[in-house]
Amino acid sequence: MADADATSPEKRSHTVSVRVNRGEFAAWEAATLAASRRQIGAWVREVAVAGYLAGPRTTNPRETDPAVAGLRAELARLGNNVNQIAHALNTPGHAHAEAAVAAAEPHLAAISSTLAELYEAINRAETGAR
Repeated sequence: MADADATSPEKRSHTVSVRVNRGEFAAWEAATLAASRRQIGAWVREVAVAGYLAGPRTTNPRETDPAVAGLRAELARLGNNVNQIAHALNTPGHAHAEAAVAAAEPHLAAISSTLAELYEAINRAETGAR
């Protein structure tokens, strides 16, 4: 077998499975969304291969600015909370739907606020990088 660099364009023919619990999955899902990715598997590969083995993938201020990173992390935490509430609502026999919706409202408001801050931080980072 030829030694291939971890970032080579060689066809991916091996599968790696990782078991995670519900909370870990929700955190990965939120981090995937916070990183503007659509597939958890692709995000995990990017973090593991590109992030660890090949070094940082970009110097884009959207991804390197500490203010943006902090807001993305906060957004991921808020998304995790909303995912947990949605999971509870979708559990068969859930009798407190109104209470769960009421519990979700402050998180949704915080998400809106954090998104606004995130967009402002991205604008500042991109303006400062030019």
